[in-house]
Amino acid sequence: MAYVALYRTWRPQTFEDLVGQAHIKTALSNALESGRISHAYLFTGPRGSGKTSTARILAKALNCEHGPTAHPCNECTLCREITEGTAPDVIEIDGASNRGIEEMKKLRDQVFFAPAACRYKVYIIDEVHMITTDAFNALLKTLEEPPEHVVFILATTEPQKIPATILSRCQRYDFHRVTVPEIAEHLEKVAEGSHIQAEKEALRLIAIQADGGMRDALSLLDQCSVMASPITAEAVRQMIGSAGREKIRLLTEQIGKQDLAGALATLNALLEQGKELEQILAELMEYFRALLLYQVDPAYQDIYVTDEETELARLAPLFSRPQLMASEEKLHQAAAECKRSLRKKIVGELCLYDLCKHQGSSEAALEARIRSLEEQVAALTAGGFTAPAAAPLGGSALPAAPAFASPAAPAFTPKTASVPDAPAVPAWTPEPAVFPKAEPKPPAAPVVPSAPVVPTAAPAAAAANVTPLSREGVAQGEELWQTVIQGLKQRRKRAFLVYAKMAQVGSFANQVLTLVVDSESLKERFETPDLHNLMTDILKERTGQPIGLAVVLQAGGLPPEPARWAAPQTPPQPAAPVAPKAAPQAAPEPAPQAAAPAPAVNEQPAAKEKPAEPEELPPGVKKALSVFGGKVYKEEP
Repeated sequence: MAYVALYRTWRPQTFEDLVGQAHIKTALSNALESGRISHAYLFTGPRGSGKTSTARILAKALNCEHGPTAHPCNECTLCREITEGTAPDVIEIDGASNRGIEEMKKLRDQVFFAPAACRYKVYIIDEVHMITTDAFNALLKTLEEPPEHVVFILATTEPQKIPATILSRCQRYDFHRVTVPEIAEHLEKVAEGSHIQAEKEALRLIAIQADGGMRDALSLLDQCSVMASPITAEAVRQMIGSAGREKIRLLTEQIGKQDLAGALATLNALLEQGKELEQILAELMEYFRALLLYQVDPAYQDIYVTDEETELARLAPLFSRPQLMASEEKLHQAAAECKRSLRKKIVGELCLYDLCKHQGSSEAALEARIRSLEEQVAALTAGGFTAPAAAPLGGSALPAAPAFASPAAPAFTPKTASVPDAPAVPAWTPEPAVFPKAEPKPPAAPVVPSAPVVPTAAPAAAAANVTPLSREGVAQGEELWQTVIQGLKQRRKRAFLVYAKMAQVGSFANQVLTLVVDSESLKERFETPDLHNLMTDILKERTGQPIGLAVVLQAGGLPPEPARWAAPQTPPQPAAPVAPKAAPQAAPEPAPQAAAPAPAVNEQPAAKEKPAEPEELPPGVKKALSVFGGKVYKEEP
């Protein structure tokens, strides 16, 4: 006789033979004993949980010569025919290959014929969720009111795909995954009955690998039986491609000790041995799960990893519970990424890097860092430190005077200021400082102008529309903003990331991060609830504190750090007539006279103008010409 696989040889023949599923055995047995037989049953559950086997047992219980009974004899002709699959009145249909409307119409026509030999004509439709909607509609009326001699048994792994009209006409029984202890116990019986020698640890490994499916467990036992005798745990690991208990334990210990170099070397050695990365990650997840369960309750019975309790007790203190939970999540993400990645090894290496880095960021270290930041912020706030204000850009006026100039000296704005005859502007200095990084010392003898320049209304209006930004906490603000950008990258918010890279950090003070944008539309986009709330959530998640976010509109954004000898940029303008000279007021030191701003170098002089003589120019203008070059023209009377 040809060899028969173990899962077929040891298929359950009675309700008592079913492994697990006690709720289903009890319900069906009571229904048969009381004669309350339904016309349609729906068996749902994962693969290998016993749905089709239960359907065959129910068919035998209905058609046994001593039945209907909850205990079919398996000796009569009908029971043997149903067991062998040759009974003419027990029809098994594969829903995946008979899913069309024509097949259902044919079935609908056949149900009205009386059974040939059995008491009931039983239709077992496996994978019924594969049937099309039209086919379900064709079967609906027959399923609702079938002939008295017909019983439908539908089996599926995906009940959510079955129409509600079908579900409402069936008695539903949900099959559960078989537990690891139940599978291991049944495998011992099968091994003993089949004269197969196997270690208990090997059978437990097979039960874990089966993932709740008894058929998968029997198939793996059948495969291992021809590889080694007796079946050892090492043989099972080689068969399933396991990394091995020692390697997984070593890798876990290296992660707990933040030994990234050692962890990468261990992973590379496993991959060179031909181990699959998905299997390695799965075993790591199982080991981290065992450590977490051991920390919760050392006597917990559901710790599946076949490892000594002493090893779990030794490795458990290396991790905290939040670390184990976070590590489980990272391993799960890496396992999902492996399925769609072309370079799986890189995925594994990045996962190990994240795991080792995460172990170093314990709760105590994070709390200490937050406490240090809070103390720094409190010290800055108590000291009253305020960075010097920045002059607005984008207008028609030049930047304000340097921060180290005398407070009495007004800004030099040659475009709109009317030049008096008296010296009014302090001597020009070639060191403008728009955003000084430290408070400079004031000069020993500041120059006080005798007659200040009176600006026109236009610069005043422009200055009123733009609020200078404080540069306090720019370095800390930049660090926080990079944290926001990294958070957007991790959340894969590419559209928001584009907007974030268009903003600049203005300041960070009083727990408020100020951003500078150069367009009204960009400012409105940052103020929308979705983007604003997302960025504040990222800041709170990364720092542990609520941090506000403000957006300021400033044309041109923040200016770059000015060069030491940078010349102020002034748009070309026509020559202005020199105002009549006024009698200079008494002063300790006479200041040089101010001249009208010079036109652009390439600009042609206006009519009736001639170059001014060098001796007629004020010393300040002479100094400007020596640095920038050019000519000064004056209008002929």
